[in-house]
Amino acid sequence: MSDMGHRIGRLCVQLAGGELAVRAERYGVAEPLVRVLDALRRGADPETVRGDLDAVDEGFAVHGIDGLTTGSRSYQPLPGAGGGAGGHPVLRGWVCPAPRRCVRVAEGGGEGGPPVCEALSAPLVLVEIPL
Repeated sequence: MSDMGHRIGRLCVQLAGGELAVRAERYGVAEPLVRVLDALRRGADPETVRGDLDAVDEGFAVHGIDGLTTGSRSYQPLPGAGGGAGGHPVLRGWVCPAPRRCVRVAEGGGEGGPPVCEALSAPLVLVEIPL
């Protein structure tokens, strides 16, 4: 997956709660953010909005918020990768519901329902991968 998949995944997480949209308006980058979200909702190739996503990142960086969608790199073990009694381990996670998925993977769900993709206003999709 391209770096855009990672960037869109980070954006999706950052959109929760609505603060990102408020700050985008304040920082003068609401229009590029809207174009990015519209393209994702249409199922467009994320590469088509790279410039707009860069503009959103730059608008936030000017105000001291670096790496909005680029983030930092670190090791994280895969969720659910432990073995279980009586069979092969199964990876379970919630993934992006978009036609062109970002790289977001979330654990949880349960009582409150599945996690939500804030970019699409849709629940994430549960996947299970037997190892």
